[in-house]
Amino acid sequence: MKAKEKSARLVQAYMEEMPDKEVRIGANPDSIFQMKVVIECQNPDVEGSWSWGVARQWCDQEWSEKVEPRFVEWSNLTWAEIDGFGSDSGHKMHHNMGCDDICEEAQDRMIEIDRFYEVLFRFRAGNMERVWGHRKVNIFHVLWYDPTHQIYPTG
Repeated sequence: MKAKEKSARLVQAYMEEMPDKEVRIGANPDSIFQMKVVIECQNPDVEGSWSWGVARQWCDQEWSEKVEPRFVEWSNLTWAEIDGFGSDSGHKMHHNMGCDDICEEAQDRMIEIDRFYEVLFRFRAGNMERVWGHRKVNIFHVLWYDPTHQIYPTG
């Protein structure tokens, strides 16, 4: 139920930004999940380093071997397909996360760069690797590449 309500809010927010468009009567709020994933990587936060010693700027090798192939893969899927991926332990591989759930340094960094979001979306790009960003309707705006799983540390 929460996912349906959120989808409806996202579609509504998108439509409010486009006043010349009208929402069709009877439009399905779940339709966002039928849209293809679009990855936007034009303004990631790549300045400086994290306190745990990892530069925010990924290297060319990381990009070409780990990030870009995943972006190509994900861009061929719908958000419903992305939502259906699960790990061996049954957890969703790609999902929203509340800002309160990530490390304090990442929260502070969003404020510092004036890109604070209450909800982030996280793609799992590998065993430890995560790609963090903000999803607006079907467009995923890349914020960070986290190769060491420290933005949301576990265990």
